[in-house]
Amino acid sequence: MALLKQTWVVMIVLGWGSAAIAGTCLPPAPPWMPTNADDVWAYADLLRRDAETYFTDVERYFRCQDQERTEVFVQAREFSEAYARLLELEAE
Repeated sequence: MALLKQTWVVMIVLGWGSAAIAGTCLPPAPPWMPTNADDVWAYADLLRRDAETYFTDVERYFRCQDQERTEVFVQAREFSEAYARLLELEAE
């Protein structure tokens, strides 16, 4: 029975190790900003839309990072509990 418990805990530990977070949050690329004043005037509407889209994407990126951080904290807590059980089995 002790061997079965150890096998179960080892499977949990190995499973967590192989289930790494893929890192799905990709930072947005900043839009092109011209340095020539004529280009700024010529593309003002496009530049404004690009800037608004960029800032929206930046907010989405930060929310994604916050969500991944939360998920990793949960994963780390669960792994820590499984590892503690493994250590308890080794002590028996």
